[in-house]
Amino acid sequence: MNEPQHERGGYTGDRHNSSLEASLVVNDTLFRNAFDYAAIGMALIDLNGRWLKVNRALCGIIGYSEEELLSTDYQSLTHPDDLDMNLQNTNRLLLGEWDSYQMEKRFYHKAGNVIWILLHVSLVRCPNGNPMYTIAQIQDISLRKQLEQKYLSLIEYNPAGICSLDLEGKIDSINPSMEKIIGYDSGELLHTSFKSLIAGDKDHLLINQNGMENDQYNHEITLIHRMGNQVHLGAKDVPIIVDGRIVGFYIIARDITEHKKTKESLLRLQQDLQDVVKKQQGMTFKFRKMNGRYIHTLCDGELVYRLGLSPEQIVGRELKQFMPLSIALDKELYYERAWSGEEHVLYEGQMNGITYIASLRPIKRGDQVVEVIASCIDITERKQTEEDLRATKEMLESFISNTSDAIEVIDLDSNVLQVNDAFEKIYGWKQDEVEGKRLPIIPDDYDAEMQQLSDQVLEGKEITDYETVRMHKDGSQLFVSLTISPIKNAAGETIALAGISRDITERKKTEELLRKSDRLSVVGQLAAGLAHEIRNPLTSLKGFLQLMHEKGPNYQHYYDIMCSELNRINFIVSEFLIIAKPQAVHYDMYSLNQIVHTVIQLIEPEATMNNVQIMVSLSDDPIMLYCSEVQMKQLFINLLKNCIEAMPNGGQVEVAVYLQMDKIKVRINDNGSGIPQDRLAFLGEPFYTTKEKGTGLGLMMCFKIIEAHQGTIDIQSQIDEGTTVDITLPLHSGSDFGQETS
Repeated sequence: MNEPQHERGGYTGDRHNSSLEASLVVNDTLFRNAFDYAAIGMALIDLNGRWLKVNRALCGIIGYSEEELLSTDYQSLTHPDDLDMNLQNTNRLLLGEWDSYQMEKRFYHKAGNVIWILLHVSLVRCPNGNPMYTIAQIQDISLRKQLEQKYLSLIEYNPAGICSLDLEGKIDSINPSMEKIIGYDSGELLHTSFKSLIAGDKDHLLINQNGMENDQYNHEITLIHRMGNQVHLGAKDVPIIVDGRIVGFYIIARDITEHKKTKESLLRLQQDLQDVVKKQQGMTFKFRKMNGRYIHTLCDGELVYRLGLSPEQIVGRELKQFMPLSIALDKELYYERAWSGEEHVLYEGQMNGITYIASLRPIKRGDQVVEVIASCIDITERKQTEEDLRATKEMLESFISNTSDAIEVIDLDSNVLQVNDAFEKIYGWKQDEVEGKRLPIIPDDYDAEMQQLSDQVLEGKEITDYETVRMHKDGSQLFVSLTISPIKNAAGETIALAGISRDITERKKTEELLRKSDRLSVVGQLAAGLAHEIRNPLTSLKGFLQLMHEKGPNYQHYYDIMCSELNRINFIVSEFLIIAKPQAVHYDMYSLNQIVHTVIQLIEPEATMNNVQIMVSLSDDPIMLYCSEVQMKQLFINLLKNCIEAMPNGGQVEVAVYLQMDKIKVRINDNGSGIPQDRLAFLGEPFYTTKEKGTGLGLMMCFKIIEAHQGTIDIQSQIDEGTTVDITLPLHSGSDFGQETS
């Protein structure tokens, strides 16, 4: 409700009807006509609020007849919420504070509805200054108030933030949407400067009185939210015009913070994309078909410059403007295919010594191609690599074709993929006879062996110079040395196996002849040694028999010596037979610790009798050895007996069993008399011994046992310090050598 407008005046006297009647000049026809036919409601009201006279316009506004109004007072028609203010204003008028006042108030219409009126009240005084009555001018402003309510509702519930400012830029009001945007309540900002909310530049230009009549514009404002963060607004300034004058303006704004962030992110992405395109090692270009010509609309990337061109030479031009005509016409064929809608058009190009590959792809809107984008990469090194690979491939193929070793490539299902010429020469089978089939060169009883070898290769083990048997096309058997290698793809996965086999049949025959020759040589050595060893006791026997013949039968001690010499001959012959005719040996997995422990138990009584102490150090982890248990026990018994015999006055023997890498180590050490250095090289030869009554066959048998188990034996010794025997055995499964030997 508007604040009443008033003029200053004085209070002069009491009211009375007789004076009122006299001063109205009712006979004045002009005044009566002006009162009755006024366009606005007119009324004379006594000081108690009763209607004295009303005109037609007032009756039309309120809906009551003149008689009905004159029988009541205006307070009874006033809305209760406006009554106190109306009475206060009237009292101030009567007290002389005002000569008149104006206010907006509500009346009840005769129909029962509420109407808004603009009331202007003036006080009429008698000549002595006493109040007589009031003159009220009443205008119906219901329509305007309805429009104002709609206007206020539009502001109140508008999703856009609205702020009204006076001409000094101070805030008159803000709507709820603006409160939500900036975080302040309207009461907190009332009459404060709008500039205080602006972030950064405080000289932001707001609408001002000069030049605003025909100027409205959009702009951005950055405000500081109550929580301290910045809020970006898209704003529109609208002037508030009353009676043709600008009295203030509205700022209508929406929060564009997220939009601005998105826009900035988009700009950054666009810039990043431009940088990526510009700095890429390859080249990206686009073109459109304009008036039958393929015009480039974009081109950038490092490859552009390496080709000796620049984006400025390409963008806005067609191919023949920067390339030789023949090359341009050739490439336009690919351009045409892409423009016709074909996906993934590829072509290779070469320029300035650089080979590149281009991939064209159409960009469509609906079914219509509007542009073609292309990506190019430098493949110069790849082309060179391909050329090198081709040369290498030719070289490998030449090597495979011309090598004397048979080469076969099989897949993981054992089907033949490829064989070389040597394969046909060695095995008699041609490529077309075996391709896609299982290898026909493997005898039936060797299938399991081949599967085992393939599994080992797949597990990462190496198969090199493995000797086995293969079968010729004519059915004959061949001895071959086999090497199997995996063939892997780029991901490191084994996809096939390559076998290289060499025919060693002739070598095997030669080796067999050599073995027979060696056996004859050994037999000769054994025979010579045996003859020497047997001749000595026979000479003794012959001498004793001659003495007995000459001196008679009373020489019993001669018989004892003769029996001893005969036993010695029997022992020598027994050992000779063992070496000359080995027995079948059975191999299996045995605990080496258990074998050594058993041998120690057997030999310990003899050691105790000779004052020899045996110290044993076994591995904490079980060591399983694929071996002949009998031969291993015989090996350790022979070695330990040698140690005991090397210490006639007693001593100590140390036995240690342990693992070293993938080998089994056994060390036997004594502190006996030792062996001269010049004799160490001959140890293991038949009938070579350092003992008074030894034959050398026991140590020779130790060497043969270790050799049969694919191990080594090393003997080191120092005179008067002792002897150390180091045995090395492989740690492997029984598949590494035969189950039975003879």
